[in-house]
Amino acid sequence: MARGRKSRAKQGDSGPSPNADNWNSSLYKFLLFRTTKKRGYIPSLDSQDANERSVAEWIKEQHDAIEKIHVKDSNSARQLRSRRQQTITEDQIAVLKSVNFPFEYNFWEEKFMALQAYKEKNGDCLVPQSHKELGHFVNNQRRLKKQIVNGKSVGTLTADRIERLEKIGFVWEVRANADEAFDNNLQEVIEFQATNEGFINGFQSSELQ
Repeated sequence: MARGRKSRAKQGDSGPSPNADNWNSSLYKFLLFRTTKKRGYIPSLDSQDANERSVAEWIKEQHDAIEKIHVKDSNSARQLRSRRQQTITEDQIAVLKSVNFPFEYNFWEEKFMALQAYKEKNGDCLVPQSHKELGHFVNNQRRLKKQIVNGKSVGTLTADRIERLEKIGFVWEVRANADEAFDNNLQEVIEFQATNEGFINGFQSSELQ
């Protein structure tokens, strides 16, 4: 029995992962999608087509999973997942190589360039959550940074990426938006009136005299 466990343990690095069936299904979906597009076409995360968006999300997940394996930042190395916890296996990476997976494409770099363009146009990096192209991206960077600060995960937000974001004025902690601030101030006024009604009435009477 012990020998059997040891044998299975050795398979950990390249053997089938728990999500192998889903992964194979997504790979097939990716290959099928590629037959409908020109060579080198990269699906967009912002596409109106649900199928294309789904394929783009899967491609990004593969990039993120591979990047986590190769994180070399010394400050984050101790937080790396063990190989048994990796979301992609060596065998799966080999399969991706065999089907000419777009390893060179960088989703993060694309969004970062879009964020730079946003700043040039608007003067800051305060992208609203509702922004179609960048809303999810900026929220995700803040979430990953918070995880790093709390020691929970390295994610794919490396020290180099943090530095690049900060150089263009990225804001990690965002205050409530104008609507929320107005609502909060209005509520404070209402509460003040309710608890100081006598004072307000007396003040108004003196003003009328």
